[in-house]
Amino acid sequence: MDFLTKICADETVKLYVNRRLVVSSVLMALACSILIYLIFSRIKGVNGVEEMILLIFLAAFVLRPFFRLLNVMPTIELRKEGIAYRGDFQPWHAVFEAEVVRSKFKLASNGRLMLYTKIKDKKELAWDITAYDSNIDLAELLKLIEFCTDEFGQKEVDSGTVSTEKPVNASF
Repeated sequence: MDFLTKICADETVKLYVNRRLVVSSVLMALACSILIYLIFSRIKGVNGVEEMILLIFLAAFVLRPFFRLLNVMPTIELRKEGIAYRGDFQPWHAVFEAEVVRSKFKLASNGRLMLYTKIKDKKELAWDITAYDSNIDLAELLKLIEFCTDEFGQKEVDSGTVSTEKPVNASF
């Protein structure tokens, strides 16, 4: 893997929005919108005001996934120190568990990568990364995150940078 060598060489791996998936989502929304418009205009016989409301709703339905293409910043950054998702950073030792959740209805969703951390010994959802947010497959991203968690997360814990002790309050 090219990503593993970059991370091990202390470089930052930047993952951007999956443009192919966004374009296919926009085209699917456009096709559904045209179908809905034709059904309502032919069968129900909408008047001018109802037609304008329907067109505004359908335009918002089509343009919502299109706005993901405007994101030119990396959505996910992987480094030796940790992972950053949309600017929010977590060190590798904080990542407790990661799993890919696939949708039962394949046309509605392409899956999600759930990253969990531990807060007060309870499993907490840190990030819900959608398939649109990564230009590599979520299963590959999961393998990459698991490798980095095993490789770099334990080094930080073993080196003593993580302290579980509470700070002593010196004020009386």
